[in-house]
Amino acid sequence: MNDDEQALYPGYRQNGTGKLGVRDRVAHFTWANFACTQSTGGIAILLSMTPHQFRGLQTAGVVISILNVVLFAVFCAGMLVRFVLHPRMVKRSFTNPPEMFFFGSFWLSIATGIICMQRFGVPHAGDWLVVAIRVLFWMYAAGTLVFATVIWVLAAAAAKAPVKMIQINPAAFLMIFNTMLTGTIAGSIAQSQPPEQRLPIIVAGVAFQGLGWINGLGSPDLRPGLFMPVGSAGYTVVSLIGCARYIPQGYGFFAEHPGAADVLQVLATWVGIFLWLFAFWLFGLALVANLPLVFPYRHLRPRMSFTLSWWGLIFPNVGFAIATIMIGEEFRSDAVLWVASAMTVLLFAAWLMDLGLHVKALVTGQIMWPGKDEDVLKDS
Repeated sequence: MNDDEQALYPGYRQNGTGKLGVRDRVAHFTWANFACTQSTGGIAILLSMTPHQFRGLQTAGVVISILNVVLFAVFCAGMLVRFVLHPRMVKRSFTNPPEMFFFGSFWLSIATGIICMQRFGVPHAGDWLVVAIRVLFWMYAAGTLVFATVIWVLAAAAAKAPVKMIQINPAAFLMIFNTMLTGTIAGSIAQSQPPEQRLPIIVAGVAFQGLGWINGLGSPDLRPGLFMPVGSAGYTVVSLIGCARYIPQGYGFFAEHPGAADVLQVLATWVGIFLWLFAFWLFGLALVANLPLVFPYRHLRPRMSFTLSWWGLIFPNVGFAIATIMIGEEFRSDAVLWVASAMTVLLFAAWLMDLGLHVKALVTGQIMWPGKDEDVLKDS
């Protein structure tokens, strides 16, 4: 903790033994907390899509989706309280890396919320929800595109020296990842939209999906964030196959080219296979980078401590799992679908682990504490 932060918390000693009240701790409630809601929403979606369903699984998805809405509201309230009690943190949260990167998690939480509305709400609601989802889609597309453009300018302005790509914090990936998820939303909501609305949504979804290919190694505690690019390839598969499935037959471009829909569906599937192996390779790289830290050679104690970037274990791999489900469905391969079900089980277990560690870290002062969060000044 530098002198600027020390002045903010006179009751806190550098060795961390001082006590902080709620007011001081809430100053460190960062955007990174929304990595929890983006992942929780992803788990709800995955449970609704996993191929081997059993009684109660859809209900579990609904419950987790509702939990996610509650958590999102609580986190929004926490950020509002932080900014009201500590106004100087408003600017700092959008200009100081790595916290500024995690604002992307706020958008990604909204993305999973929109998809959950489609998965759990549309089958039981009227046409009003279909219209509402369409409006939210276009608002999300515009908002994330503006954000992804502006945030890079802020990042460049905040940097004191050129940053090599290999040194970029994995959270930087979130600055563009949220825009790319526009394509995933499009593939999820297109089926319920009328043809005249469906086609522009699909076109926009495919166009937005082209963004998001960047990442690099981080410090040991941030290594779980290395799974982020796995989601880049995984969610691209989900977007391409999802959009191709719901092309409006006999409408607009596809009325003039009736065979185009079949061609695009075949192309999307085979491109999806191509990208799936790329995603698997990225997953392998991230796994190999993390395992030595979790089980270090000749050491009994792991060298990793919990940070909010650990939620990077969940959300990207949800996209990888859903991509596996879709490929298995397209090829009607029971073996692939069983692999996807196994991935679902492992991701659900990892989600429970992260949830428990998040709560423990909050109680023990591993997070929301001076010098331990994403809001640490760059020169601290």
